[in-house]
Amino acid sequence: GQCLAEAYRKGYFELPLFNHELKQLISRVNLVVAVMPELEFPPFNESAILACLARAFEGLTLAKEAQATPLRDAFVQALAKGQLGWLDELAPTSIPWPDGRKVKLLYPEHAHDEEGQPSPPELQVKLHECFALKEHPQICEGRLPVKLWLCAPDGKRLEATFNWPAFRTNSYPKLKSALQKKHPGVPWP
Repeated sequence: GQCLAEAYRKGYFELPLFNHELKQLISRVNLVVAVMPELEFPPFNESAILACLARAFEGLTLAKEAQATPLRDAFVQALAKGQLGWLDELAPTSIPWPDGRKVKLLYPEHAHDEEGQPSPPELQVKLHECFALKEHPQICEGRLPVKLWLCAPDGKRLEATFNWPAFRTNSYPKLKSALQKKHPGVPWP
């Protein structure tokens, strides 16, 4: 298992099951480690990822066997009992939206930005769908705001914000007339 994990690390073969869902799990754990170190979540650094892969590949000898092996359970086993439940609460995969649907969060690959600050998850949402928001969405018990990528009705990104109420008060009035002209069928409060 260790040899197969090392071979993957060196790029000798691809792992189709090292997919977006698993990468998001790793990113969520690493973000909780960055924002709430007091909870003592184990970080998924390179050596921890190799250890999880080696555990998943235990008893295997062929790369094609490794490629067909489900990996998620090996990563979940690295967490202490109860931490997976905490993870879903602290760094959820989606958040409820005022219109009743759940919107998916995208967690960045790296838990810290260039300045060493925690990198928040992103949410791409149409601007006109945000007016029902009473407060800015946050994760990690309110310690980290979600980065909202506000988009026009046609899906083009307009601007990002970490503070919806301030954006609505300060920036939205500057955009409103252009949006009304370009998208007249949408109600712009």
